[in-house]
Amino acid sequence: MTFGIAQYTNLTQEQNNWINDLSIELKSFFEKRNYGKDLNELYFGLITVKPEFDQFFKKKRPRYRPGERVSNVDGIEIKSNNCAEIDCKIEFSQVSKLKKRELIEKVCEEILTELDCLNRLSKLKNFNFQSYKSDLKKYLIDKNYIKEKIL
Repeated sequence: MTFGIAQYTNLTQEQNNWINDLSIELKSFFEKRNYGKDLNELYFGLITVKPEFDQFFKKKRPRYRPGERVSNVDGIEIKSNNCAEIDCKIEFSQVSKLKKRELIEKVCEEILTELDCLNRLSKLKNFNFQSYKSDLKKYLIDKNYIKEKIL
């Protein structure tokens, strides 16, 4: 399974790098795992923008694109195969001053919270959601990114 976090933020470059490192780490963790034939790619769009830009970055409803598809975004060809996209929005004021540990914890908690919307995607039938969520939680706890109490 392919995993990624796309960032739409006004955070500092250092904070963006921390989140990018988390994305790369989770991508490596999930790349050899399979949770069913209906979901091969899962992307979280993390929105954390200053209040003056809020109107331009609305949280979209979860999307699922079954099958192989090719789309063009700003002239760039993007291929996907059984892909789901979920937006996570965190108020800029809640995270702009956070240090690495606190920021990563907040992002991980938000991802886990938003993950439940996969259950509402009607076309996503052959996917072991419980196993996926359990693996993600266990990984985040083992890495000390979240505390066990939020389970």
